[in-house]
Amino acid sequence: MPNDPVSRPLGADVCGAAATYTILLRDFTASVSIAGRPGRPTVHISLELKVSHPGLSFPDDITAVMSYEDIVEDLRRLCAQEAVPGPDYLADQAAALCLAHPKVRQVRVDVELPSLLPDTAGAGVTITRNRDADN
Repeated sequence: MPNDPVSRPLGADVCGAAATYTILLRDFTASVSIAGRPGRPTVHISLELKVSHPGLSFPDDITAVMSYEDIVEDLRRLCAQEAVPGPDYLADQAAALCLAHPKVRQVRVDVELPSLLPDTAGAGVTITRNRDADN
């Protein structure tokens, strides 16, 4: 039986695809230097990462799962850069930092800054990036 869990490899779903789990990191905030913009506005970054599941019998060990702390440290370094071109740059770089972790299969990044427009509270960008099939 193809849908029998005993006949499927560990870490695979019913279709045989590698199992994943989702990590959410919501509303990371930091001040950031935006090129051509006065001061250091507060940026809000939220991440949704699809991560390879280590399998049904993975050990209770931090090395077997994705570390939130590593992601937060990467975001802190990114936001500490001087004269960042804009929210699209932050989103693209945040996605690249997440995909540098081998367990991450897909990442969605939301970046929002306070708006310079009088009738809106914030403005930003959302991007989704996938790991290449060859990686």
